[in-house]
Amino acid sequence: MPVYADRSSDAANQGDIFEDVPFATVPDGAAWGMIVSHDCDCDKFLKPKTPIPDDQRPVWPITMAPVHPIEQLTGGRIKAVRNREMPRYFHLPAEAGLPELVADLWLEQPVPMEQVLRCERHASLSDEWRSHLWA
Repeated sequence: MPVYADRSSDAANQGDIFEDVPFATVPDGAAWGMIVSHDCDCDKFLKPKTPIPDDQRPVWPITMAPVHPIEQLTGGRIKAVRNREMPRYFHLPAEAGLPELVADLWLEQPVPMEQVLRCERHASLSDEWRSHLWA
């Protein structure tokens, strides 16, 4: 089953991976990040049934997890992550030109949706892999 799928018909979805996400708790301030919030949370910003006041749009948050190459893990963590033995990390096998990655779910944090939408999207999880994220 493929890890990634084309979901570009929407501006942002759960499982989308963006570059240069402005995380507050990442050492350099920006990193790759994956949207963890559900699609309905994204749609509350992108397709609101009730308009979002203009003063709230710049700060409207979406939950994201930092993403980095699996090689940045130390010790036996790489093997444990590949075997799904460390729930902190969501393993993303190499595919579609992307290296083997991990999303650090312990470092999830809110990021303003307007800022995320200015970042470059590199991939979107397939429905099968989004179901792994839900689990």
